[in-house]
Amino acid sequence: MKMGGAEAEAVAIPIEEKLERAAEKMEAYISKKHTKILRFPVRMRSLGNDGGYVVPNVVAIGPYHRHQSHLLPAEEIKLAAAHYFCRDSGHPAKAVYERIFSVAAEARSCYDDDATDGISEVEFAAMMFHDGCFLVQFMLFWTSRDKVAPPLEDWFNITRNIRCDVFLLENQIPWLVLHALMEFRPVLVGKFIDILASNFYKDLNLQPEHPIFTLDGDGSSITQWPHLLDLLRCCVSGSVSSGGKSPMLTASSSSAIELGQIGIKLTASRTTQLKDMGIKRGPLFGKLFLTPFLMGNTGTCWLVNMVALEGCIATTSDANCAVIGSYIAVLAMLINREEDVHELRAKGLIKGRFSDQKTLQFFKTLVTHIHIGPRYIDILAEIEAYKRDRWLWTALHKFIYNNIKTIVAVFSVISVLVGIFKTLINIKQH
Repeated sequence: MKMGGAEAEAVAIPIEEKLERAAEKMEAYISKKHTKILRFPVRMRSLGNDGGYVVPNVVAIGPYHRHQSHLLPAEEIKLAAAHYFCRDSGHPAKAVYERIFSVAAEARSCYDDDATDGISEVEFAAMMFHDGCFLVQFMLFWTSRDKVAPPLEDWFNITRNIRCDVFLLENQIPWLVLHALMEFRPVLVGKFIDILASNFYKDLNLQPEHPIFTLDGDGSSITQWPHLLDLLRCCVSGSVSSGGKSPMLTASSSSAIELGQIGIKLTASRTTQLKDMGIKRGPLFGKLFLTPFLMGNTGTCWLVNMVALEGCIATTSDANCAVIGSYIAVLAMLINREEDVHELRAKGLIKGRFSDQKTLQFFKTLVTHIHIGPRYIDILAEIEAYKRDRWLWTALHKFIYNNIKTIVAVFSVISVLVGIFKTLINIKQH
């Protein structure tokens, strides 16, 4: 049946409104994407079959995992942390809670709607109050231990998994909540991040001349980071300037053994910033230098969640921010076989108790989920330039590298023959 003009207009108006509302909702989401507490990408969830990269082990921060049964015991600890926070700040709990309530609506907009449906404004504000106080106490535990109540200090000492939990992508709290709480109890946020990042490198024998990361003052006024995970990512990756667009490059990858064949030696750098990697040319040989990585539960957990964060914000951030992705891409390029992992271990670039096979599998799986930044492209360009500029030397070095045993054997035979020849000459002369 054909609709009349009036009927068609009546149908068109609601449809236009519906489409317009959808567009407005999408624009609002994109505009706030950098400040949102993002979900762990579905495509990456297979990385942690046991949930160790997604679901917290000890404590839930925010609404995404707060109903997990194994996390409920920590809820009582949060209440105690809030009590000690207010007591030691010298302010009544009501005043602190009211301050959090004043920012709760904005904080709520940082989470997905499906996670906050059914939670009243009062309940949400209480959750931000308890979780925020807990996090501030945890930061004080690492930076000013004498300011933390002894029972809470004992609990933090016992439950080491908290270090992983507070840097999970889905276990973050908006920075504005921490900012509000630090009006009552200041925290040296820069020192906290520096100490935790130092633990990231503690078994790599890296000794930076300066603190890994610094913030002006106590950091309570810093708002460019949406949460602690992003702050840690900026710390371990190092600051990156744009420097213009990187050239597009199609290049053959080079494993650790392949680079050794052409005279590029792998070198562990002394820096603690993942962005500091590249090729150095010497008179005869080249060096590929990059920061070592410790294969352990905490390090891999942080790395995976920083990769997830980079992948989520890639469309709204400068591509140069993908330092973590570039670092992983370089390591994955170097590792094609277990023999390559063994070579990286020998050079001090990979450490830890993970087996060669597990290390190979970890990087080859993780690299399929990263957002590659220009630093990786630069490395490929430098390798290709090295091959092109030194093609004769690299060909000679590769021949010697691959046939060194045969060459040594030949020279051994020659030296024996020369010895025999000299002996025969001496006999003849006598």
